[in-house]
Amino acid sequence: MNWNELKQEITSLSEEEKEMIELTALLASYRKEKKMTQEELAEKTNLTQAQIARIENFSQSPSLRTLSKVASGLDLKITFVDKNTRELMNH
Repeated sequence: MNWNELKQEITSLSEEEKEMIELTALLASYRKEKKMTQEELAEKTNLTQAQIARIENFSQSPSLRTLSKVASGLDLKITFVDKNTRELMNH
């Protein structure tokens, strides 16, 4: 794939797809910061190492439940922020 093809593919992604890529990249980066292997994260989350790899390589779109497990395994919590006001939703 050349740069023009990649650029076209990236710009054709929906906002939701872009957000999912950003989120999974952030989780992978945080895992690496914690010096945790995919296998260690898999053990903490009751997922397989292959599932973690597919999420991190963007070849699998994880469900909210799976994202929650991964976040919890990294000692993180999923929160929601209002797009307009940027207020944290605490309900």
